[in-house]
Amino acid sequence: MSIEARRRGNISERGTAGVEAAIILPMFFMLLFGVFEAGRFMNTRQVLTDAAREGARLAVAPLARTDTPPSDTDILAQVNGFLLSAGITAATLDCSSPPPASHPVVCVDKNVQVVTGLITTTYTRVRVDELYQVLTVPGFFSMLQITLRGEALMRNETSE
Repeated sequence: MSIEARRRGNISERGTAGVEAAIILPMFFMLLFGVFEAGRFMNTRQVLTDAAREGARLAVAPLARTDTPPSDTDILAQVNGFLLSAGITAATLDCSSPPPASHPVVCVDKNVQVVTGLITTTYTRVRVDELYQVLTVPGFFSMLQITLRGEALMRNETSE
């Protein structure tokens, strides 16, 4: 068989590369977008948890050189500082569920009682909720949304 005949290939195999690409490329891009979206999902959830933790850390200790606990607006400012640094919209104080689609919400409960044996301890719970929407393929998954929650529970440092 001559080299020229080998280069031309079999006529029945013409276009197979195009057909293979048409089958494989959509699956490849769906997998790629899925990996991007999974990473974004986990990052958003971690940011919400970290923001709740920062709010709880502020909430459990009195303000510097005082016996006054921080107000809910002080806690909200701490949480918003963390959210904004991560590129997430500022939150509002609201304990209703589910959160609105426009922004995250923060719920602060400073009177969570935990009983261990005969000892009752007061904790503060800070919860940050956000409605997460898939953004990778606009219009394709527009109805897919889930409420992500970050939550932190810490023991109050002051006694009443």
